[in-house]
Parts: sequence; C-alpha cells; structure tokens
Amino acid sequence: MTASPGESTTDWQRITFLALAILLALRVLLLTVSPLNLYADEAQYWRWGKTLDWGYYSKPPMIAWVIHAVTTVLGDAEWAVRLPAPFLHTAGAVFLFFLGRDMYDGRTGMLAALGYALMPAVILSSAVISTDGVLMPFWCAGLYCFWCLRSGTGRRVSAAGLGLAIGAGLLSKYAMIYFLIGTVLTLLIDRDTRRALLSWNGLVVLAVASAVFAPHMAWNAAHNFETVSHTVDNANLGGDLIHPENALTFLVDQLGVFGPVSFLALLFGLFLIRSQDASLMGRDRWLLCFILPVLVIILGQAVLSRANANWAATAYPAASVLVAAWLVRARANRTLWFVVAGLTFLALQFVPDVSIFVRLGLGLLVGGGLLLIAILVKYRPSGLLWFSIGLHGVLALSFAIISLLPLQSSTSLGLDNALKRTRGWDQAAKDIFGIAQSVGATAVLVDEREAWHGLDYYGRDRQLPLLSWRRYGVPKSFSEAQPLVPPLDQRVLVASIHPGMRPMLRSEFETFEPAGEISVPLGKRSNGCPLSRTFVLYVASGYHPQEHDAAWEAKFSGQTEFPPPPCPAKKDNPDQ
Repeated sequence: MTASPGESTTDWQRITFLALAILLALRVLLLTVSPLNLYADEAQYWRWGKTLDWGYYSKPPMIAWVIHAVTTVLGDAEWAVRLPAPFLHTAGAVFLFFLGRDMYDGRTGMLAALGYALMPAVILSSAVISTDGVLMPFWCAGLYCFWCLRSGTGRRVSAAGLGLAIGAGLLSKYAMIYFLIGTVLTLLIDRDTRRALLSWNGLVVLAVASAVFAPHMAWNAAHNFETVSHTVDNANLGGDLIHPENALTFLVDQLGVFGPVSFLALLFGLFLIRSQDASLMGRDRWLLCFILPVLVIILGQAVLSRANANWAATAYPAASVLVAAWLVRARANRTLWFVVAGLTFLALQFVPDVSIFVRLGLGLLVGGGLLLIAILVKYRPSGLLWFSIGLHGVLALSFAIISLLPLQSSTSLGLDNALKRTRGWDQAAKDIFGIAQSVGATAVLVDEREAWHGLDYYGRDRQLPLLSWRRYGVPKSFSEAQPLVPPLDQRVLVASIHPGMRPMLRSEFETFEPAGEISVPLGKRSNGCPLSRTFVLYVASGYHPQEHDAAWEAKFSGQTEFPPPPCPAKKDNPDQ
C-alpha cells in the first residue's frame, strides 16, 4: 500500500512524533512522582551497574550499562534507575513508524507506532527498568534497518545498522536469537532478502554483529558460561514435561501483553484478511517471519514446561505494524467485530486479583463499547485499531493513578497483592540495619534472593556486609555470590523470611538465638487477609556449612520455625 496522491507522509510523522513526545513527557513525570519501590530485579540490575563488565550472573550487560550511564549523572534514586525505560520504548516506537511508513504508508506507520507505545506490556515496561525494555528498541531498529537493506536503501549504512542492532540486542537479552530465526525464514521465502543478504552487505551485517557481541561471549567463556547456563536453566526442561493446559494460559496471557483487541485481530488476520496485491502479501509474510516463530516457540515451551507471559514480547513490534496494515486496508466485516467483542469479554474474565463483579463489569463495558464503535464506523476494521489505542490509553491512565495511590486506597480496590513487590523495602532496610547496628552485628544474612536485592538497594549506605544464605550449598543466584566466612560469622543478624528454612539455618550455626521480628504491612489480599513482609530475626555465630545432600534435606522435611498464624476467615476478621 502506498500513500494516496493527496496524503502527506510528513503530516502523519508530525502527529506521531507529537503524540509520542507527549506520552514520553507524561511517563517521565510519572517516574519522578511514583512512590513505588524498586522490585528485586530492578535492584539487581542497579547493583550490576555499579561495576561495568561484559556480562553478569544471569543477563547480558546492556541493562547494567544503561543504568550506569544514567545514575552516574543523576544519582541512584528510583526514578533515575528507571528513567531509560520510557526513552527506550519511545525510540522503538519511532523505528516502527518508519518501518510502517516505508512498508505501507504514513497512516500505517502512525498506528503501528502508537499501538506499540500503548501496548499493555509497554505501558508496564515504561514504568520499570527491565531487559525487555532495553531489548525492544534494538529489535525495532533491526526490523527497520533490515527492511531498508532489503529494499536497497542505504546499503552499507543499513547493513551496518542491522549488524549493530543485532549485536546490541544480543547484549540486551538472548531473546534476540529469535530475530536471527526470523532472518533465516525471510531468506527462504523472499527473493529480495536473499539478494540483499547473500552479498557483501550480508558480510557487513555478520562482521558488525560479531564484533559487538564477541566480547560478551569471551567474558562468558572466562566465567564458565554462567549467563548462558542460567538462561538454559530458565527453560526448566529437566523436570516433568508436557503440560497441554499451559497452552490456554499462554494464549490468555498474550491478550494482556499485546492487548485483547490487538491479539485477537492478529489471530483472525491470519485467516480472514487477504489482499489482491501480491507485493502487499509479500510484505505481510516478511513481517510474519518475525512474529510466528516467537509465538510458536514460546507456546511450545509453555506446553513442555512453563513460559512467562513476557517471553513472547518480541513478536509484537512486527505484529504492531502488521495488524495496523491489515486493519487499515481490510473491508467492513461485521463478523470480525462480533467475534472480537465476544472473545474480549471472555478474556477479561481471567483478569487476576479483582472480584468477579469487576471482571464482569469490565467485560460488558469493553465488549459493549466495541459493538457501539462498530456501528459508528460501519464495521470497518480500522475502527478496531482506534478502539484498541483508546482502550490502552485508558489502561495507561489507570496504571498511573494506581501507582500513585496510598495504601488505604489500593486496599479498598483490591490491588495490594499486585503492588506488594514494590512496597516496604525502604522501611525493612531501615529497621533491619538499625537493629544490626544496635546489636553489634558483623554481617546481615537473609534467606531469600528478593530480600537481598531489596535490602541491598535501600540499605546502600550501610557499613555492614549483606549476605544471602546458600540454600543449596552453592551459589544459585547473584545474591549468593559472597560466602559467609570468618570473621563475618562472629555475630550475624539473620533476617529470615521463610519458616521452612529456619531449622536448616539453625543447624549450620554454633549459636542461633531469637531476636524478635520485623513486620512491614503491605495491605490486604482480596479475601481480607493481611499482607505483610515479615522478617524473623536471630543473632547467630560460628557458621559451619554442611553438605546439602538428599540425606541432609530429609532431616528437615516438614519442619518449620515461627510460622505465621493462619489467616482467619473473612467473616471472622474484625477489620472486615
């Protein structure tokens, strides 16, 4: 599809860039006023950024480099740690505008860019710092540079840009490998791609990508390939395999990642939307090479073992362009609107952490809204795009409001469980390190990875070492890198979260005396049970780690120490 004679691509570009600039400004403002603590992974990436390297325990180095660049200038506040996220996603949206414009037209580019920028996963990812957020702009840049190279635009510059995007993407997250799979598929189905890559330009792509990524692989080789090993472990293919019920869970999760209307439009577009223009169909298939492999592979992973919802996120930059192109050119289709409305209503019944009445209300509101818009736009599929963008805009506003709510308000809305990982770490660190100083501790020891990272960031001005107990006898996370050795074990303040681990901990110390507890309130669950982060404290000395074999594990089977009291039934809860 090309622009009509009276259509100005410059106008679409101005509208797109203005909308993205406003959205970026709002996201940066939200970061500066948000009261939410860093969650464990964010705190981990911040810690890595304090020491620049070519790799880290579980991830490639790009996210640490990005955080280092910003916090070196702006300091270590939460907003500074997260600040790169909205800028990176905005850059990704800009590349998608250019991709959509060059493949189809300016209107498609605008809708693709806005659809991506307001995708539910991007709304969330713009408010936190994550490896997905760092990867996405390089993936989007790779798609654009690849299309330019395939189209004969820029040639050496496009080839170098593609190589740089691939190399930097691999330095961000190994999921960039899916881009390479998509590239191989385009070589098989597209003559122009073969002409572009099976040439000196292809060698430029390979050389640049290899030069960018090689230092990280050299670091991995020098560190027993620990980053690669962790990625393989995440696949969890060593236990019980084949869980077909996970397929439905995965598909429902993708409704929340890409958006219900967008994802359903993608699925139906595979079967319903066609074009008489062979060149347009060729472009559609080219984009599908970067969508379907990701979805199929992660769906297979989910069925084999498990898959997090965000693992398929790299399918959606290309999908944003393709769905926009499909719906812009598709003819009026009453069936499509009714099916999307009905399935969207069903999908919203799976929203977690809210009551059934809220889910029903949301389903009726969104489903009914779809049918109302359908009538107004005379069932033209392009209306689905505008409805989806508007719906996601409301979602973004709701997320911003929720993130600013005080504890009492989020409790009344039943949102405390969803926010608990981003609350209470500052207070816990203040209390624990204050007690550690008062008892003359030589170190603080915790029994959970998330606790270590939360206390590490919010206790960053501490003088005492913070250590994490090696539950399996050997390091299984970055938090367990430093061992507890003399003289640090002379007087250890143990801050334990897990009742089942306390008997194990006790067995490895000569002395292990209770020293009270710290409980940080986090709100309430939807059933009325209180939410809190409770640390049971001990003062211990004389650490003698044992061999954590099967016999040792068996000795503590079923044992706990100071377990929390059971939550009373809601009707018996005096606060209800």
